[in-house]
Amino acid sequence: MRYLLFPGRHLANTRFQEEYLKRVRRSGAFEEIIFAVTSANRQNSRYNPIPFHVRAIGVDRFGQSLRTALGVQCRILGIPNYPPSDVFAKRLLREIEEQTEHKLVLTPQNTAVLCSTPAVSAVYAKLGFQILPCEAAESEANRPRTPMQLVAHVADLGSAWAHDESLKRDLHPATYSLWNDFPEVPERIARLYHDPLLTQEGDLTATRNYATYGTAMSNAAAMDFKYADIKDALIEGKIVDEGCADAALLVRIARDFPDSDLMGIEITGEFLAQCQERQRRGEFGGAFVHFHQRNLMEEIFEPNSVDTTICNSTTHELWSYGNGAKTLLPYLERKFKQTRRGGRLVVRDVTGPENKVREVLLWCADTDGANADIFRVCASPAELAAHLNNLSTAARFKRFAQDFLAAERTAGQRGPEHEVLYREVQLDGRAYFSVRLKDAAEFLAKKDYTDNWESELHEEFTFWSYSEWKDALRQVGFSVLEYPEEPQKGSRNYLNPWIVENRYKGRVSLFRQTDAGLTPLEFPPTSVVLVGEKR
Repeated sequence: MRYLLFPGRHLANTRFQEEYLKRVRRSGAFEEIIFAVTSANRQNSRYNPIPFHVRAIGVDRFGQSLRTALGVQCRILGIPNYPPSDVFAKRLLREIEEQTEHKLVLTPQNTAVLCSTPAVSAVYAKLGFQILPCEAAESEANRPRTPMQLVAHVADLGSAWAHDESLKRDLHPATYSLWNDFPEVPERIARLYHDPLLTQEGDLTATRNYATYGTAMSNAAAMDFKYADIKDALIEGKIVDEGCADAALLVRIARDFPDSDLMGIEITGEFLAQCQERQRRGEFGGAFVHFHQRNLMEEIFEPNSVDTTICNSTTHELWSYGNGAKTLLPYLERKFKQTRRGGRLVVRDVTGPENKVREVLLWCADTDGANADIFRVCASPAELAAHLNNLSTAARFKRFAQDFLAAERTAGQRGPEHEVLYREVQLDGRAYFSVRLKDAAEFLAKKDYTDNWESELHEEFTFWSYSEWKDALRQVGFSVLEYPEEPQKGSRNYLNPWIVENRYKGRVSLFRQTDAGLTPLEFPPTSVVLVGEKR
């Protein structure tokens, strides 16, 4: 064989890998090693915590030692992330061919594949490649730790990793020296592995479709509306967007505050990649913009160092994926601590109604879709979305009542008070749901998010009313700014007229039953803006 293909994320290289390659080389089995560094366009997750440029440096150092020890050539190629499938090996081989201007065509006749993961090895073996199993060739009793096991050990040790004798023994000196030269790498590994909110892939939830979610959240008209909500409340200087998603809001802030330092904080790897792509395209103009992947529940900035902190549609996620008020109040306390005197916290998010437990009658259209097979178990999010879109509004309410916070209630993370209880009522030949105002408002806010139904129904929107929001900000030390004559400058809550016209009209109505009959009720507010100032 002329070539040895060594595919993998190459988060770490080991002494065993070098010894194994020496054994194989003695048989004259290969002349050149092709390091295919997979997921080169991904980082900031437990699956892949190290950026490609750092991994490439580490592989090059490892390759230098192999050139000296084995007398072979080494080549490094970055391979973009491909989802697991039975054709990913073909795609990797095709990627190598394209990146080398068709000069490097790897076939079973000229290439062996080094791989210790049985499932991956099987895909290459099916194509006819000889497999060199590396660690998997050793007996279970003598099998060395894999690179991923070593990375996980680094995560457990944190800052003490460099003093661990087992890591010194098992890591190749190339990786050991790399992590000493880039000390932020083991720190990032520890942070990502210990973050309780992130999935393996570096996202907040495994059930969210980030393509449709991002499109809905960041389309130009919607983002212009959101920015107009908070623009007049911002203080120039150091402006932080905590939970910046794909940075669409920061693009607008950079236009109007070009001399401010703009900081984007985002927890999900997918959105962080989109932020960096905006930066590559120059969408922030000449403004200084920097992005961090951080859990918002941690302290991020020094005390008294931020002029404006923006929380746009993030506080409800902290409440929902954390532990309710026990998470959100300490978060607000940290925002107060990091804010300079005269600086501001600006929250824009969903909100709950006053008198949340009041019983109301919710009318939902039952002729705008199907009313049968409401609780069908669907095999995929796409199938669920299609099913929900086919249901009438009334049927969708019943599905909502079943699904809302169901997993959390089953796991004991939310109490029975979060169950949506309702009675079906017939009045003058018309059907209504008798339900708490809070639950009606929750349904109204969620009913059209069919593409992300599972993730949206893990979240709670109506936990605090406007008065409760203001009390929370005052409790942590902020002065709540309100300007009745110029409401856009300060705190307020409101009902979005676009939502009423496009999502409510003809589909839902609210009533209060009195002795005189049914009294129509206004829809509850959909949005809240809080401006808290540190004095």
